[in-house]
Order: sequence, then C-alpha cells, then structure tokens
Amino acid sequence: MLTEEKNINVEEQVVAYCKDNIINQDIKHPLYPARLGAYELFRAHGLPTTRNEQWKYTNISSKLERIPSQSDVKPVPVNLDNFINNFEIVKKAKENKDSVLVFMDGAMQSQLSIVNTDTKTVSVTSLKKDPIPDWAVKLNSEKHSQNVNEMFNLNTALMEDGAIININNNKGIADNIYIIHVGNNDGFYNYRHMINVQNGAHVNIIEFKISNKVDIEALYTSSIIWQIGNNCVVNNVKYQAHNQITIGFNQQYADIANDTEFNSFTISSGSKLLREFRDINCNGSNSNISISGINLLDGDSHIDTMLSVKHKAPNTISREKYKSILNDNSKGVFQGNIIVDDIAQKTIAKQSIDALILSKNAEHDAKPELEIYADDVQCGHGATTGQISQDSLFYLKSRGIPEEEAKRLLVHAFLTDALEEIKDKKILETFADVMNNMLNRVSKGNLNV
Repeated sequence: MLTEEKNINVEEQVVAYCKDNIINQDIKHPLYPARLGAYELFRAHGLPTTRNEQWKYTNISSKLERIPSQSDVKPVPVNLDNFINNFEIVKKAKENKDSVLVFMDGAMQSQLSIVNTDTKTVSVTSLKKDPIPDWAVKLNSEKHSQNVNEMFNLNTALMEDGAIININNNKGIADNIYIIHVGNNDGFYNYRHMINVQNGAHVNIIEFKISNKVDIEALYTSSIIWQIGNNCVVNNVKYQAHNQITIGFNQQYADIANDTEFNSFTISSGSKLLREFRDINCNGSNSNISISGINLLDGDSHIDTMLSVKHKAPNTISREKYKSILNDNSKGVFQGNIIVDDIAQKTIAKQSIDALILSKNAEHDAKPELEIYADDVQCGHGATTGQISQDSLFYLKSRGIPEEEAKRLLVHAFLTDALEEIKDKKILETFADVMNNMLNRVSKGNLNV
C-alpha cells in the first residue's frame, strides 16, 4: 500500500492516489471533465510549499508524512445517530423541523438525514448518488476554469460526495439547513458542497465538523461553492472541533450579486493542521459581507486562515474580524487580502486580526493586505498580539472574583466583538450552550472545544 512505502514522499503518494481515482471514474459523468483537468493540474504543480507566498507560514510536509491507511469497509456505527442527537443544537433543529444533512467520512448518510418537506423552496441532492443539476455542472466547471489553487484542484479531482442545494425565493422566511460531518474512520476523504441561492432567497446554513474519536487519523479536503443572487440574505456558521491528529483543508468560494448580505462565521479548534481558505467576490453593487471567526489552539495544533475578498462593484461593504487564542506549542496564521477594483468606488472594507497568547511557546503570524485601485474608498486593517492583562486580572480578583472566573470574563470580553458578527440572533441563541462551554474551557486553558 502507498501508506506503507516510506521511500515515497507524501506528494508522490497523493499523485498516485489521484491517478488511481481518475482511472476508476465514469468518463460519461458530467463532472468528469473538471475532475480530469484538475488531476492534470495537480500532477503538474503538486502540493503547495512555503515558496508560495500564500503558504509562507505553513509547511504541509512537516505535518503530513503519509496518507492515512483506509479500510475498504466503513460501516455506519449504530451509535452515530445517538452521538449526533447528543448535541442540543441538533435536537432543536429537529424540533423545529429544519433540514439536517448527515455525512460520515465525507459520504452523505441518507438514512440519518432529514429534509424539511413542508417547504417547497429547498431541494437537496447528493453529488454521488443523484443526477447533477445543470446549474451545478456549470458552476463547478466555471469555478474550475478560474482556479489555480492546488488544494482546490486536489479536491476537484477527488471529490466523492457532497450536498447540492438549491434555495428558491422564500419571501423573506429563512430556510434553516444543518450540515453535520462526523469523522469516524481513519482515511483520506474528499467532498464538495454546491449551493445556489436564487434571487430574493433567505437561508441559514449551519455546519458542524466533529471527530467522533480522539484516535481517528484522518486527512480530508472539502470545498463549498456558493452562487448567491440578488436581494438575498445568507448566514453561514461553521463549528469544527477535530481531534489533535486530523489534517484538513477547507475551502469556501462565494460569488455575490446585487443588494445581498452574506455573513460567514467559523469557530475552529483542534487539528494537527487545519487550513481555512475563503475566496469571496463582491460582484454586485450594495452587497454587504462579513467573513469572521474564532480560532482556539492548544497542544501542537496549527490553524492557517487565508482570506481573499475582491470588491468588483461600487458601494460594497466587507468586514473581516478574527480572534485567536493560543496555548502550549500551537501556531496560528492569518493572511487576509482585500482587493478593491478601480470600478469599486465607495467601497468600505475593514480588517481586524487579534491574537491572545497564553503560553511562551505559542506563535501567531499575521499578514493583512490591501490592494486598492479606486480613489473614493474607506479601507483599513489592524493586527494585535498580546497576553491577558495582569492588571485587569488583578483588578477583578481584588473585587472578589475568583481567578478562573476573572479569566473567563476577560476572554469573553476579548471574543465578544467577533461573536457579534453572527448576525442572525436566533443562530447566536442556538449556539449559546456551545459558547458558554467554550468560554469555560478556555478559562481553564483547554482550547479544544
């Protein structure tokens, strides 16, 4: 097996894995041309290295030594449904008759998934099991033809399953869709979601990515491609808590039309290596977007966040706000690039990156960038790195507040303005238990939520 041949480096292993995969694909499948083209590109360029400016702070080969061994038989455990239902958020979703899509190791589990049949505005199909809608074939092809990202090419070549979701105009009554990914077996997994939000539609999409066991050795790539029309409101919140040996490469692409609001928020913890890449195009005027999140790192975790926001029309607004808390030997990376085209007058773009360091060996690297080609704009960025203020801690303790609770209050104050970027208050209320649990753990120095 490839995983046992130590003389073969990981890039050669991945290329060989891709070759075996493409040979076994149906050449008549509508996604085959994109798969083949992506394989050829990946074979030519390979995995990104630190010579690539976007990967300057992240050395994949130092974290990924081999493709994890993978069993051919991956039964759905009888306790998976119980495991999912233990989450209060999922219970509430089912009580509200929201759609819940369950994936195990990148494959949709239809027997555990629920699509709200009361609404006529949402359709969901499986990338692997169902016919691919024409709009999804076109969207996939267009994004592939535009892309030179190595990890996107890898994901395109290997994507096995995913949700294809279409949301019609729902007259301002937001549809709620939960996408739950559970890592349950060792192996290499690849999946892609494609979401078409039609003119006038409102939707809340909440994602969970959770390791079911602490000893699962998993490598995965994932991508989510959004096509968002005019006069839409889209809220996307992602919560991911991997074990300390999972390696993941997440990618998000969104094309946003006129008069549309798009809010995307991510909470991340755990992982041996986690790369979050987001590429957002403000193609229409009067769009308003927020790309924000919280990263919690401890142990030897390495989380790298790369954002690219392109303003391609006038009167657009974007906010990027990220908070990171780091402990032990962890490393956090943030690279954010805002590009304002010459046509994009009256753009307002703000970028804020803050890190709280809890140990002497933790490291945080920040690289905010602005490329401005218009002259009538309001753009700015800032980055800070620091520790818990001992003066503030002393002040709270002197008022009779125990040290653990004082730390909790200071951490809460540090994270609060980022959490405010979750614009839908019902979603924020739904996440209340998660947030409180997170703050309790952080105050004790345990950042793996």
